[in-house]
Amino acid sequence: MKFLNFKKIVLTLIIFTSFSAHAYWDKGHSAICQLAIDNLSEESKKEVNKIIGNDKKWCVWADTIKRDRPQTRSWHYVNLPEGVSEYSHDHCPAKGCIVSALIKQIEIFKNKDASKRKRKEALKFIGHFIGDVHNPLHIGYLSDLGGNRLEVEVWNGNGKKTNMHRVWDGWIPNYALTKPLLFLDIEKASPIEIGMSHEERVIYWINENREILLSDAVGYVARQSFLDQAYFEKNVPIAYYRMSFAGSRLAYLIEELLGN
Repeated sequence: MKFLNFKKIVLTLIIFTSFSAHAYWDKGHSAICQLAIDNLSEESKKEVNKIIGNDKKWCVWADTIKRDRPQTRSWHYVNLPEGVSEYSHDHCPAKGCIVSALIKQIEIFKNKDASKRKRKEALKFIGHFIGDVHNPLHIGYLSDLGGNRLEVEVWNGNGKKTNMHRVWDGWIPNYALTKPLLFLDIEKASPIEIGMSHEERVIYWINENREILLSDAVGYVARQSFLDQAYFEKNVPIAYYRMSFAGSRLAYLIEELLGN
């Protein structure tokens, strides 16, 4: 798949945007879920709207409850050891990880005998976790806490230090979101996952994301400490398609779970 040409956008934003890395996953998660909702069948839209109601921040909610429900913190990621390219169940600790959490919430949501409250909460977790599972730094090394301990300097950051996780949670996806996300026909864009069980599919997404994390472009394996203009030019399109896949896969999954 050919990436859209972000070069002019990236150049402009890198020059004129001040350092801010906190906003992405509010914007990113919301954009992913909105892409999914916009591309549901009318029947599925009605069912989702009945469950979600007027909750405009349903895709961000899972981040907002971490302080009150600390047991959910580990549900947003899974860390794999260095030198490992594929997930196995041994990588998910007893307290849970994004794989076990996402599968559990899928099971809750698809159970139409579950209470409306439980199904609403499950859908909010699902929407959020599918966003997380498409962010490469959520499948990082345990040794640096998914890039949180990998200090970097960004070319237009005025000498300020940050970390690679924040760059991928903030800078890069924010730039990507200057273009509307692209809805992808999953049956054509990723036919290999059609017919997979939900667990197989989640693990496939994890491994796909891990492969991107370990690529030369991301610079994670090389411990790249200075992220220049060229780094953004390479990685903004990657983030764009990560989020586009996330929203498209979320729509496909919701249709499937609702039986529409």
